Amino acid sequence: MVPFCHSLFDSSSIQARRTSLGLKKAFAEERNLKWKQDSVGNLVVFHPGCGVGKSAPAVILQGHVDMVTEKNSNTAHDFEKDPILRHQLAPIHNEQTNQKEQWLGVKGTTLGADNGIGVAATLALLETSVDDETAALPPLEALFTIDEETGLTGATELNAQELGLTGKSMLNLDTEEWGELYVGCSGGGESTITVPLTRGSTLVGDVEYMELRVDGLLGGHSGNNIHEGRGNAILVCASAAQKALQAAPEGLLPVFITGGDKHNAIPREACALFAVSTPEAKNAIETAAQLGDLVSKAEYGILETKLSVVAELQRSMILLKYHHWMPNLVETSNNIASIVMASDDSQANILCSTRSSIGDALEMARDKLEAIAFLGGATIEREESYPGWNPDMKSNLLSLERKLVNRGTGRSPESRQFMPGWNVDY
Repeated sequence: MVPFCHSLFDSSSIQARRTSLGLKKAFAEERNLKWKQDSVGNLVVFHPGCGVGKSAPAVILQGHVDMVTEKNSNTAHDFEKDPILRHQLAPIHNEQTNQKEQWLGVKGTTLGADNGIGVAATLALLETSVDDETAALPPLEALFTIDEETGLTGATELNAQELGLTGKSMLNLDTEEWGELYVGCSGGGESTITVPLTRGSTLVGDVEYMELRVDGLLGGHSGNNIHEGRGNAILVCASAAQKALQAAPEGLLPVFITGGDKHNAIPREACALFAVSTPEAKNAIETAAQLGDLVSKAEYGILETKLSVVAELQRSMILLKYHHWMPNLVETSNNIASIVMASDDSQANILCSTRSSIGDALEMARDKLEAIAFLGGATIEREESYPGWNPDMKSNLLSLERKLVNRGTGRSPESRQFMPGWNVDY
């Protein structure tokens, strides 16, 4: 499986999707495996099975071929053409197995293991020779879907008939935890709050510009990591900026604030720019940064070890509710994903990504956002939400999976629900 992971990490953009799917077509043709593609771009590769598994019902294996493309502000990387720069991390101790594990990481960008791991696992199974009579592999329909991270296009426009899908059982491989089974996922929806802005009076005297910058946070997926208490750079930056403005009402004007990039990523970096014309204003920003750094490090403890809040002359996440019937499952959450100023400074756009495994709870959370926007004199535009996948704890397939995982790992698997949305609509 590892060789397939190495080959997948370079498929890092929507444009690279075509190359990625082309490689999978070539992979299939080299092994005399049939494939079909629907009009939106989803691809399915058929394996007839082998050994005693040939006569079994077909099983669909599904994974998506795109990734979240994020990079640090000091990283020069073009996701349209530059490869992902991998490197080995220091060995990590696994408390469950009491062994050290070797992990791959990247420098300055996201890795692409979501969903590179699932796609690589599927390709490893397709590698099985159809003439191998010792393997008990059922007929496989390997479904590679597109644009999961940028709008679930592959799921919403999937054409099962055009793809020739016949399987009645499907395994989604969009998770990472070894020996654990995911039996459902959340739905979600995006909301963009537009705040009208007006410029105040200009400063008198010599004006300089100071930046209040927050960086070094873990970030992460706004579904996978929403419950871990990670810092949101936008919230940390906004809090420090507010303290500066309260401390120096004169000689200090905000110019802009920006942070975050993708709707499904917790912001790792954010900055606010101020115009200053007095020593008191400079001191207010520096003090706010020092206090913000101190308070944030006290709040996040050893979790955000590289968190930094600094002020220099210029040269995202709210957990709303846990699920009531599955322990430690986040039922409803909201990620303040990004804040961007308009080019003419007339408004600020705040993107929020809300998730819930319960449809009514999802829309109630988005109703609250709408109410907050109204109270703040802002407008809000709500994108159409996507549905969750309610778990069926009595599923025969789930029962079989539990037995197989127990046999392979020596322990009973946990059943979880996936907070991010899955690119599945079959």
